[in-house]
Amino acid sequence: MAGDFGAFYDTHFDAVYRFVYFRVSQNTAIAEDLTADIFTSALAAFADFDPTRGEKAWIMTIARNKVINYWRDKKEHVDLDDIAFSLEGENGVKTTEAANDLDHLREAISQLKPHERRLIEQKYLLGYRYKEIATNLEKPAGSVRVETYRAMKKLKELMKTYV
Repeated sequence: MAGDFGAFYDTHFDAVYRFVYFRVSQNTAIAEDLTADIFTSALAAFADFDPTRGEKAWIMTIARNKVINYWRDKKEHVDLDDIAFSLEGENGVKTTEAANDLDHLREAISQLKPHERRLIEQKYLLGYRYKEIATNLEKPAGSVRVETYRAMKKLKELMKTYV
């Protein structure tokens, strides 16, 4: 079973890490810690894993719950010394610009319908294939492809307001 988990880990590590990284304000250290915690939890429950649920859906559910727990438990204030290492450019100008771009993206995404957000998240952040998304939504893959294209087109239009 340990060999199976090694293959499982290799298959899903990048998607889990990306998912966590963008949900913890792109803090590499926190993303690494949470990702390790996610796979530790997955290993502990791997013997009871039901393959009919789908590997990716299972590990991403664990990841989602860990991120929710992280934010729930996070302290309310931020010590600048804790984040100073992540500032780029003179006085953090590049970091500020990147944060503004990310804020604009978050604002634009928040204007999408929940279904559109879910499609974009599953396709572009989690890296699901259209067939996997279609299975999750119980829809034909062709319909999911068209809906995802339209959601991205709408998101691009919303992003133009920030340029």
